[in-house]
Amino acid sequence: MAECGESEAGMGGEAIARAGLRSALSLDELLDLLVGQATLESEQASGIAARSTTLHSSVLKEQVGSLRSQAAARYNVSAAEIVSAARIPLSGEPARTLGQSEIATALGRAAGLPAVEIDPLSVDAELVTKTLSRPYARRHVVIPIKRDANGLQFAVADPFDTTLREALEGLVAEPLHYAVASKASILALIDRIYGFRSNVSQAHAHIGEGGRSDALVQLMELRSNDELAATGSDEHVVAAVDYLLNYAFEQRASDVHLEPRGDDAVIRFRIDGILHEIETLPLPVHGAISSRIKVLAGMNIAERRRPQDGRIKTQRAEREVELRVSSMATAFGEKVVIRVFDPSVLLTDLQDLGFNADERECYERWITRPNGLVLVTGPTGSGKTTTLYSTLRYLAGPEINITTVEDPIEMVDPHFCQVQVASRIDVSFANALRTILRQDPDIIMVGEIRDAETAAMAVQAALTGHLVFSTLHTRDAAGAVTRMVELGVEPFLLSSVLRGVLAQRLIRRICEHCAVEGTLNPEQVTALGIKVPVERREQLPVRWGEGCPQCRHTGLFGRTGVFEMLDVGRRVRNLINEGRDASEIDRAGRIEGMESLREAALRRLADGLTPYEEVARVAVDAE
Repeated sequence: MAECGESEAGMGGEAIARAGLRSALSLDELLDLLVGQATLESEQASGIAARSTTLHSSVLKEQVGSLRSQAAARYNVSAAEIVSAARIPLSGEPARTLGQSEIATALGRAAGLPAVEIDPLSVDAELVTKTLSRPYARRHVVIPIKRDANGLQFAVADPFDTTLREALEGLVAEPLHYAVASKASILALIDRIYGFRSNVSQAHAHIGEGGRSDALVQLMELRSNDELAATGSDEHVVAAVDYLLNYAFEQRASDVHLEPRGDDAVIRFRIDGILHEIETLPLPVHGAISSRIKVLAGMNIAERRRPQDGRIKTQRAEREVELRVSSMATAFGEKVVIRVFDPSVLLTDLQDLGFNADERECYERWITRPNGLVLVTGPTGSGKTTTLYSTLRYLAGPEINITTVEDPIEMVDPHFCQVQVASRIDVSFANALRTILRQDPDIIMVGEIRDAETAAMAVQAALTGHLVFSTLHTRDAAGAVTRMVELGVEPFLLSSVLRGVLAQRLIRRICEHCAVEGTLNPEQVTALGIKVPVERREQLPVRWGEGCPQCRHTGLFGRTGVFEMLDVGRRVRNLINEGRDASEIDRAGRIEGMESLREAALRRLADGLTPYEEVARVAVDAE
């Protein structure tokens, strides 16, 4: 920011300052001040005063386009804008006219304040947005520009508006000092920061200096509901998409489904694993909203027959949220599904994943080994990605090189080097792993072991001194061992590198706002296979949720994990080496203390964390 100012008030400034508490400068006061500083001649000032109505209209025409619109009625034309619109040639520089910057310099000189040319790149967007609202900043033409040893500095267009300064000093609880800038530069900065918020710096990081970005995904700023309500924009579809995404975040939705039907379309949210119908739409609106989402996701809006995939990155509540978009043609039109990857969910602290003390200690032993293979198993939607991402973030540090190869990358994280599988250019899991091993990794995460080549490369990476994490789609922990052998991994190699297998499921938690206590009935005890004396079958205490607005009347709020942990000790290692089947490995794991998924779910039931129905579902799923 370039500053120019003088300590003494110029001619006319002292008289204005002595006026006490006052609002903005009038045109006559500004003209007198400029004549007193010899910036204007008396005849020029008189000519401006005589043409003030015409000049006022020309400013409105330039700024809002129409003199009779609602925007024109809301726009407050300043005295400096009227003077600038007269285009008076500067003394000694006939090619230049008296503009708002020169007027700001004169005002600063008169008020004894520095006049600044604001550098937009030097202003902290977060400081601005957290200090003032956009409507307040625009209405009063004021913006905070920096915080220094003297406190917070505001740029104002009228340094003699003492009413504004008194209001700011009551609004901001820290020392304030002021600089003068032109109204045009302040409004441009307000529009830039509040319209894009922090997009400029983050987009610049992705795109670089004037080139196209090779980043996987660009940042899309999602407007808040307050901003949407204040815009008065005719972009109804754009606003509808922003409202939809805001509502999905507020409701903790993991997926948003836009599904066309015969006469209309339906919007559904998946919340805690269950789909809820949220809204119905006319089919034409569904098409427009789908197109808007596809544009944001970088997809081809003209292609409606073939399946497509895309990604969106949004910013909400000071955090970035990744959205993965998939479209598919159906009998009634194009269905669009948005998967929400919220860092606050995917990057959960390890202690919040649902481990009990013994499980956490066992898992810590696996992941703190310098090398080896750790497998996470379970069906789609069982929380494997959350467990792996949370583990990698827990292990990340400046001295650790963590590289992942995924298909697709669920969420872009700056703490990891992430590689996207791309079969069309021959970047497979196995090929990517070969390259990764040449780049000095400490920890490697393979999104999924799908074939013999990937399985062999993962084992080879673990054998050569790396810690490797990966996933498999098997029903239980012991099944992962036999699956690896079926993929061609030699049992003696697998037994030497495998540290442990984590099988997991997600169960819904009881809503604490409407939780009540009760007991299981004998039929429920029998269904769960709980072995208790007959006389105690009606005395087993449990909890459930009655339903309330906080949980959408489901009685359930949030999810937690249940785990089956196969620790590869000596007994299990010998069985793997001998090529034994999954049932024998499972029995050996149970002897060494492994708890089944059903038993883990029963423990959550006894602890009052989950209801009977969730335990019964996990028990059936694990069989």
